[in-house]
Amino acid sequence: MRILSIRALTGTGALARFDLELNEHVRLFGLLLKKFPDGRYRTHAPNSCGKHVASFHPVIASQITDAAVAALSERTAHEHR
Repeated sequence: MRILSIRALTGTGALARFDLELNEHVRLFGLLLKKFPDGRYRTHAPNSCGKHVASFHPVIASQITDAAVAALSERTAHEHR
């Protein structure tokens, strides 16, 4: 699993949009990273026709979210250098 790209968002209530390569056969685009008031992070799949296009088991959802948070932190740190 790797983050292909991540774009920080401002003024949207979300932290970032990102693209993910889950494995060599599956890529997901336009995932949304959010942070809740209690400090928890969560990844949301994009919508199509008002419905989410994917859902994730809690274990893989946690791994995806952790990877996105790490990638966003790395990008942010790099931008401040």
